[in-house]
Amino acid sequence: MNPGNVLCSKPDRRSASNPVIYGLVLVLLLLSPAASAITIETVSFTGQPVNLLPLLEFTEEQPGETLEDILFRPASDWQHRTSASNNLGHESGALWARVRLSGLSTATTETVIRLNYPHIDYADMYLLEKGKVIKHLSAGDHIPFSEWPLDKRTFWFPVLPEDVSSEEQELYLRIATPGLMKMPLEIMTFSDAADAEIQMHLWAGAVFGIMFIMMLYNAFLYSSLRDGTYLIYVLYLMTISALQFTLFGFGEQYIWGESPGMNNTILAFLISFTQAMSVLFVINFVSLKKFGSRLDLIYAYSFLTVLVLMSIASFSAPYEIMVRAGVAVSTVTLLTGFYIGLKGWIMGMKPARLFTTAWFLHLIFIGWFLLDIAGHMASTGRSDLLLSIGFIMEVALLSLAFADKMNQERELRITSQTRLLDMQLAMNRELDIKVQERTAALQRANLRLEELSITDGLTGLYNRRYFDKQYMEKYSKACTEQLPVAVMMIDIDHFKNLNDTHGHAFGDLCLVHAAGIIQKVVTMGDAVCARYGGEEFVIVMPKTTEARAVQLGEIIRQEFARTRVKHQNHAVNMTVSIGVASEIPEHLDQAERLLKYADNCLYFSKENGRNQVSYRGNMNQAS
Repeated sequence: MNPGNVLCSKPDRRSASNPVIYGLVLVLLLLSPAASAITIETVSFTGQPVNLLPLLEFTEEQPGETLEDILFRPASDWQHRTSASNNLGHESGALWARVRLSGLSTATTETVIRLNYPHIDYADMYLLEKGKVIKHLSAGDHIPFSEWPLDKRTFWFPVLPEDVSSEEQELYLRIATPGLMKMPLEIMTFSDAADAEIQMHLWAGAVFGIMFIMMLYNAFLYSSLRDGTYLIYVLYLMTISALQFTLFGFGEQYIWGESPGMNNTILAFLISFTQAMSVLFVINFVSLKKFGSRLDLIYAYSFLTVLVLMSIASFSAPYEIMVRAGVAVSTVTLLTGFYIGLKGWIMGMKPARLFTTAWFLHLIFIGWFLLDIAGHMASTGRSDLLLSIGFIMEVALLSLAFADKMNQERELRITSQTRLLDMQLAMNRELDIKVQERTAALQRANLRLEELSITDGLTGLYNRRYFDKQYMEKYSKACTEQLPVAVMMIDIDHFKNLNDTHGHAFGDLCLVHAAGIIQKVVTMGDAVCARYGGEEFVIVMPKTTEARAVQLGEIIRQEFARTRVKHQNHAVNMTVSIGVASEIPEHLDQAERLLKYADNCLYFSKENGRNQVSYRGNMNQAS
C-alpha cells in the first residue's frame, strides 16, 4: 500500500472528532474476549526525560485501516521490539505504536513528546483519555512545515497540563515513510527538549564552522596555486555540508519546508551526488591517470558515471529505491576510494599514505553509521553524529595530506629550483600559521559571542534577558524547596542630572563603578546580578530572607555613598535608592509579583528622599 494513503485522506481525523464512535469502540473493547488480555506498558512521567522506544508496542497497519480499527486490534497483534536499535528498517506500510502514560495531569509545565528523527513522511500522534481522542497532532516532511505543531527541525508534539484531566492516557503514534524508519521517541519537559536542541545546534555550528573554514582555506589555496584538486575538494566539502544540513533537518526547517516531498528528493540527490564528488576528488588527488592502470581508470570513471546518473535519477525515481541504492552504493564508494588511495601509496605517491589513513578512518565511521541505522548493532542513539565525526576527522587528515602533497611536489624540483623551494616552504609555513590563527580567532570569537549574548557590554554584569531566565529558574527552585528568595532593585539617584552635567562618558564610568560595587558586596555563589536597564540594577538572591537582603542593601548603599568617582576634572559621590522584597514562593505564577514588590519598594525610596533602602516592612509602617 501507499504509506501515505491513510493520512492523505485523513480518515482518522474525521473519526477522531466523533466521541460517540469512540465510546462505542471502548464499550466493545471492554466486552470483547480479547479485551481482558490487552495490557499496555505504562510510563510514569515525573518531569525527567524518558526514552519511550523500549516500552512501545508495535503493529503494522493493514490496507484501509483507521484508528478505530487499530483500537480493535487484539493484544496478540501488538509486539515489543527485541532490538535495542531505534531503527525500524524499511517498511512498505505504516506502523502503529502505543504506550500508556501517567503523570501528565500533574505536570507543572508543558510536556513534549519528541520524535527526534526529521526524515519521516507522516507522523500522527493521538492522545486518548477514557477511550476518547483528546489530542491529535500531525507532522512529517510530506506535510507543510507551517502546519507542524511546533517550528522545530524534528517532530515535537506538545501536551499542556490543561489538555488532560485523568491520571492516565494512551498514546498512539502512526508513522509512515518509504525510506529508513527510525523512532527515537522521548517524553520530556519543553525546557529539557529546548536545552537538548541548543546542544545539538552548538554541535552543528561547530561542524559547519569547521567545514566553512576548510572551504575558505582550500579556496585560497586554489586561487594561489591554480591546482584543480583544491577546487574539487571545495566542491566536495560543499556537498558534504549540504548533506549534513539536510540530515540534521535544517533544510526542512529553513528552506523547503513548504514544499511537501522536497526533502526526500534533496536527500536522495545529495546521497548520490556527495559520493560522486568524493570519487572525483579521489581520482584527482591520487593522480590516478599517472599512477593507476587502464583498468583502474575504466572502473573509476565508470563508477563515477553511475553515481552521476543516480544523482540525476533521484529527481524522478521513487525515493525508497534511490535511498536504498544510495546506501548500498556508499559501501562501494568507500572501498573504491580506499583502493585508489592504497594503489597510489603502493605506486610511490607519498601523500597517498595520509590520504589512505584518512579514508580508512572515514570508512570506519561510515560503516559504523550504516550498521547503526540498519539495526545490525546496538544503537548509540546518536547515529546522526557519526557522519559528522567521520567527516571532520577525514577533513583534518586530508588537510595534512594536502600539505604532504605540496611538500612532495617541492622535493621533486629541489635540485633545479632550490630558491623557489625555499619560497614555497615559507609560504606553506605562513599558510599554516594563518590557518591556526584563524581557527584560534574563530574559537575566541565564538566564546566572546557566547559571553556577549548573556552579559551587558558596558558593566560586565549579566543582561536583562539572561536575568529573566535565571530569575525564573531560581524562583522555581525556591518554590520547590520552599525556601525564601529575595529580589533587590537598585537605582542610581539623579543619574540623568549627572549625565547632563558631566557628560555621558562620565555617566558610563559611574555605571561601571556601580557594577563593581555590587559585585564586591554580593558574593553569594548562587546570586545573580544584572543590569536591568539604564541606571537600574537588579539582584536575585536564593535562600535569603528579607532581613538579610535589607542588610546587604544597606551595605551597598553605604559603599556607594563612600565611593568617589573621579574622571579628569569631575568627581562625584553617587547615592542609590534600593528596594528589597523577599518571600517563600507558593506558586510559580507569583514570580512577577515579587519583582513588582521590589520595584514598588524602590520607588518608595525615591519618593521619600532617595539614598535609602526600603522594604515592605518599612513601607507598611510609613503608610
